[in-house]
Amino acid sequence: MLEARAGRQQVVRDVLADLTDRDLGRECLRTPAPGYPDGGRPVWECLSVLLEEEIEHRRYAVRDLAVLEARLTA
Repeated sequence: MLEARAGRQQVVRDVLADLTDRDLGRECLRTPAPGYPDGGRPVWECLSVLLEEEIEHRRYAVRDLAVLEARLTA
């Protein structure tokens, strides 16, 4: 799992490294997941969703680790 995650993180790093201000307004035509409405979204919106998901995943991981640590020290 960690190897797959590291690979995905590298893909995002590569995309961000080549991103220009002009690219932020470019339309992405691919829907992010099944169930999303058809239609394009600007790159900035796609990045916003990706970063928000990263923040939330980290928040849950830190919370869960804190709970596990508390159980071990109790």
